Amino acid sequence: MGVVIPTEHPVRQLEDILLLDQMSKGRFNFGGVRGLYHKDFRVFGVDMEQSRAITQNFHQMIMESAQTGCMSSDSEHIQFPKVDVYPKVYSKKVPTCMTAESASTTEWLARQGLPMVLSWIIDTSEKKAQMELYNEIATEHGHDISKIDHCMAYICSVDDDGDKAQEVCREFLKNWYDSYVNATNIFNDSNQTRGYDYHKGQWRDFVLQGHTNTNRRVDYSNSINPVGTPEQCIEIIQRDIDATGITNITCGFEANGTEEEIIASMKLFMTQVAPFLKEPSKIKKRFAQSSVED
Repeated sequence: MGVVIPTEHPVRQLEDILLLDQMSKGRFNFGGVRGLYHKDFRVFGVDMEQSRAITQNFHQMIMESAQTGCMSSDSEHIQFPKVDVYPKVYSKKVPTCMTAESASTTEWLARQGLPMVLSWIIDTSEKKAQMELYNEIATEHGHDISKIDHCMAYICSVDDDGDKAQEVCREFLKNWYDSYVNATNIFNDSNQTRGYDYHKGQWRDFVLQGHTNTNRRVDYSNSINPVGTPEQCIEIIQRDIDATGITNITCGFEANGTEEEIIASMKLFMTQVAPFLKEPSKIKKRFAQSSVED
């Protein structure tokens, strides 16, 4: 979810970000990922094993230069002289977030106090553990975790007929999962690419659980994402909200078939799901306790 940061020059990325910041009048949120598909790195001439370090280096440059209006670099990853970058920034600070799956990325974002996007392919217990790790490290580095706006991403299909929602999502995800596995070679037993230990470990867990079978993997995805009736979708999202404290939700509706079906699912979500999602229960309890003490 976001720009594959290592495969694009940071000056060009910043120009695009500033333009979108101006055009949206500050509503644009700069999302970043480090990339997973080996072909991308080959085409753009980037060392895949350095993707984490490059991502962190480029992202820091981009965010700092958005405020100063100029950029230069003498890092081990890229060198160029100081240049002015246009247009000028609209926002006081460009909003940003980054997809985080591994502990390494989670810890780096926590040290910076930057928001995470939690993946749609992990369950509630994994999301909760990831937030606990983040909050511990962010607090140690002096960040106010109550002011960090994390996001949870989902694949979403809402229909009054839950079986229909499951099936239409299944057809899309079967093709997506097959393409996903074929687009990267890090899941091959013979692959020695360093820096993707989390993803390889996750794949080994999938093997042990039988999720390398596409149908099994889709069943699992449907069970942890808002796919089904409005009531089922509310239950799944609310469970994650209560476990993590995150109320910023991003849903992808592309798994719903035709354009008309996608729009229908989005409308149903906005009328029958979104209005019934509540603040995290643990936050409400804390506020209630504070009121009693006052």
